[in-house]
Amino acid sequence: MGSPTFDLGVLASLGGGAIGCTWWLGAELTEFDGPTGSIALVAGFSMLLWVGAAAWVIGRRPPVRATLVLVLLVAAVTRLLLVPGAPVLSDDIYRYVWDGRVQAAGINPYRYPPADPALAPLRDREIYPNLNRRESPTIYPPVAQGAFGLLYRAHASSVAWTKLAFVALDLVAVALLAGLLGLLGRRPELSLLYAWHPLAIFEIGGSGHVEVLGVLGLLAALHLALRGRALLAGVLLAGAGLVKFYALAALPAFAAGGRRLGLAIGVAATVVLAYLPFLDVGPRVLGYLPGYLEEEGFSSGYRFYLLGLFERLTGIEGAAPTALYVALAAACLAGLSLSAMRITPSPAALANRALLLLAAVLVLATPTYPWYALAVIALLPLGRGLVLLPAGAVALTAPLLYLHISVPDHPTWPRHLAYGTWAVALALAAGLAARRHGVPARALRPVEEAG
Repeated sequence: MGSPTFDLGVLASLGGGAIGCTWWLGAELTEFDGPTGSIALVAGFSMLLWVGAAAWVIGRRPPVRATLVLVLLVAAVTRLLLVPGAPVLSDDIYRYVWDGRVQAAGINPYRYPPADPALAPLRDREIYPNLNRRESPTIYPPVAQGAFGLLYRAHASSVAWTKLAFVALDLVAVALLAGLLGLLGRRPELSLLYAWHPLAIFEIGGSGHVEVLGVLGLLAALHLALRGRALLAGVLLAGAGLVKFYALAALPAFAAGGRRLGLAIGVAATVVLAYLPFLDVGPRVLGYLPGYLEEEGFSSGYRFYLLGLFERLTGIEGAAPTALYVALAAACLAGLSLSAMRITPSPAALANRALLLLAAVLVLATPTYPWYALAVIALLPLGRGLVLLPAGAVALTAPLLYLHISVPDHPTWPRHLAYGTWAVALALAAGLAARRHGVPARALRPVEEAG
């Protein structure tokens, strides 16, 4: 048995390694076709450091206060190291700045795509040339748009400023997560599982992804729900969903118990008020969302990994298997949602339900981009029991998807390893739950309650 000083020293060494890996990757990862082999090696090592740090915190129980300071310090340094560099893994942040600029000019961001002649006076040499999908309107929902507008007005045309603001919000999210763990009677230093995860570090500090607002909203909504503030929890949960729509998958987790009316009012009022300033464009307020769903293969079924696996194994393709898969996935999510709403509410069950629902959506939808996993990773420290199987699988393998989307030849094995692991983990959790209780119809409930 080591002393508390020894335990803290080992953890500090692992944190130092994470800082070193982040610095190296930030310096080397300057373009998509960089030294892929060496980058993958260092990225893999950074994941091993994360696994080691998580295992050390879980198994050794280092001093709480000193560990929390270290967790926040390493989280801040790793993210800040990436703020000055150009975003490499994604260029979405340029669209955030552009949408903020359009709003600052008094124009509805859903009205025109960037390439429209009406927006020609707003074009520059830094932001506009780096925009993706210039011929398409913005995809981002109204709460995200509100954030873009505020950030642009605070510091115009600055990618670095936007990243810095998101890093600050992410550190608030880490502190909120630590507080949530304390409310649940868990060890607050487990917030390291999100704070030091390489995906969170690179997506917030490096790419400046808006997902951080959704994560922050989810954690804040959980805080309020655990304190019985259903109305405000609904407001913040809807806010998270109007940053990234998939966050609304957690809604049934909040609906257990006797506060559904307050929750519903909070959600409905937030949705109405958020969309109201943008409704002068009519149906175009949805932006590029329909086009994105088609582009990414959600409409055709191409995006769904499990469906593609079935088609390759059986040779059966077409509209029928796609419709069947969508129906089965919808039935699975509906069953999970109904089960979540029926379970006797408790603080631990609420967090577990939210994590399970978000993980299930991720496994069934298998989105292309790894940053969609951030919400699951953020809630991972709150999970207990069998739900940790799919959530842990997501946390361990989601970074592999970078090797599919960023490497020039787009190898397919990262997709198989990531999505396949997620599916096996979810199926194993459901199977173990069913075996434990012996009643298939109730198989999903104990996934949340076990542990």
